[in-house]
Amino acid sequence: MRQAPLVAVMIGRLPSDRYSVHRGYVDGLVALGAQPVVLTAGPGSDASRTQEAAMACDLLMLTGGNDVDPFAYGLPRGQGEKDVDVDRDTIEIEVTRAMHASGKAVLGICRGMQLMAAAFGGDLIGDLPAAGYQGHLQEEKETEEVHGIVADPGSAASHALGGASGVNSLHHQAVGSPGPLFKATAWSPDGVMEALEAPGMLGIQWHPERLLARDDRHLAPFAWLLSNR
Repeated sequence: MRQAPLVAVMIGRLPSDRYSVHRGYVDGLVALGAQPVVLTAGPGSDASRTQEAAMACDLLMLTGGNDVDPFAYGLPRGQGEKDVDVDRDTIEIEVTRAMHASGKAVLGICRGMQLMAAAFGGDLIGDLPAAGYQGHLQEEKETEEVHGIVADPGSAASHALGGASGVNSLHHQAVGSPGPLFKATAWSPDGVMEALEAPGMLGIQWHPERLLARDDRHLAPFAWLLSNR
């Protein structure tokens, strides 16, 4: 029997007294026959142990959560960031770079997309409302498609939409420059970047894990990851 692909799922620790991940990340992978391996920045922040555990897996998923520290993309603090977790940033950047260097595919969702950009020379818009972009933080409609999206035909982002023409939106930050590794391949109607990609790497700004229960087309990003095993 073929072994189920192992997917390292990097999760956060917010609120501060617990580790946390939306169950949709795990449920989506399990529904497609994968075995999630949940990893986090733990006490002592031993990046080497976390990286070793991740590298034993076939694939990597970077989940949503708190904001990326501006130091991670070369700017001082004060960019509108909230609830940064420096240890999480450090470990996930190292793991992402190591997985990419080994040729293992990476899927980043929301914060995960932003972390990917920061890991490879991109930067973020620290606060979308302050930059003139409204309506992207709609937590009360987390299970609804609240705005349209346009993706480059034939791109990984287009495949990750699974035929859907709208997505949910739960972020106040976004990728500004994708950096030299990635190409931007999807946008919201007001021009906010909704996806970036490179061979074997895809970052998406929406939250498919929260849309699955209403529309199984949103399994498509998880399927993209597993197809790159």
